[in-house]
Amino acid sequence: MNDGKSIISGWNDGKIRAFLPQSGKLYYVINDAHNHGVSAITATNDCRSIISGGDQGEVRVWKIGSQTQTMEASMKEHRARVSDIKVNRKDDQAVS
Repeated sequence: MNDGKSIISGWNDGKIRAFLPQSGKLYYVINDAHNHGVSAITATNDCRSIISGGDQGEVRVWKIGSQTQTMEASMKEHRARVSDIKVNRKDDQAVS
């Protein structure tokens, strides 16, 4: 993430994992983020949210707290896998 506190990654098993950059230790896991794998992932500039895309065309917004990670929104607008996600500087719009 932009704040340097974690490195986020999306996996084929449908999970989003975050690691501590200095030690490489697992920080948190979002289980079942996407049913058939995470194909795209990005963080907002304020590091409060993660936006993920899945192999089945869904896009999800996750609120990242100190102890919890909660899905805030989910949409299925794509007919194929989501390959990239970009967020604007104000963190109020994203394009996939």
